[in-house]
Amino acid sequence: MKNLLFVFFFSVTFFPSYAQTVGDKNPLLTDRFLARAALFVPSRAFQVGVNGNIDTENTGDLDFDETFGLDGTQVTLNLDFMWRFSKSKLWSVRGQFFSVGAEKETTLDSEIEWEDVTYPVGASVKGGFGLKLYRIFFGRVISTGQKHELGGGLGFHGLNTNVFIEGEAFINDASAGFRRENVKAFLPLPNLGVWYFWAPAPKWAFSAEVDWFGIKIGEYSGGLWNLSPGVTFQPFKTIGFSVKYHYINYYANVNQNNWNGSFDMIYQGPSIGLNANF
Repeated sequence: MKNLLFVFFFSVTFFPSYAQTVGDKNPLLTDRFLARAALFVPSRAFQVGVNGNIDTENTGDLDFDETFGLDGTQVTLNLDFMWRFSKSKLWSVRGQFFSVGAEKETTLDSEIEWEDVTYPVGASVKGGFGLKLYRIFFGRVISTGQKHELGGGLGFHGLNTNVFIEGEAFINDASAGFRRENVKAFLPLPNLGVWYFWAPAPKWAFSAEVDWFGIKIGEYSGGLWNLSPGVTFQPFKTIGFSVKYHYINYYANVNQNNWNGSFDMIYQGPSIGLNANF
């Protein structure tokens, strides 16, 4: 990892940047501000464990898709931006935000243990989860030309996640009445990332972004993959339309007083967006 970081910083700091000035360039390669609002339609998969006491077919994790039927797709809003803040436009900051969640009531066909609480076979319970993602990323152009831009940098993903089960619960085989068991945590996950723009024409551009990291920080250990290839059509000087495909995977082990367990989340699907640049 130290060697990887050394190569990355050497490349970002000392790799020469080339710029051509002949002909018109796509505004995605030249404008200082880029923003995008998009409808994101992800399919989702989610596993969670709490204190190692949730057991579904001896897996040690509770598969929310399987237990509560939360698989499928969801329509949500995805927001992102880029600001080339330096005079040379080589340095930039990027951001992203989206929020997803789902809940559903079901009749259990297998027993669930949530810490010291049991939800028995045949019980009617509701389960759900939610996630809010905040991404900030600082980067530098490594190479740029008439039709392309390659850059890399360091970023931070903040994950605000929560999971719950509610229904008639039992403790030591005695009914405890209606109970809602809920866990939540904010997980800070730093990451390395690269991006690439290729604009074969002033009105068309293709892009790809990849974020990755795995790390242990205090009470958390985990990692992420965030991949998003896309294409943009720019019919107007400051307005464009884009389609991207997102693959987002977050996984972590948490050791907090209110949540001692793990989760593994995957969201993947297309987004259709409106771009503004100036």
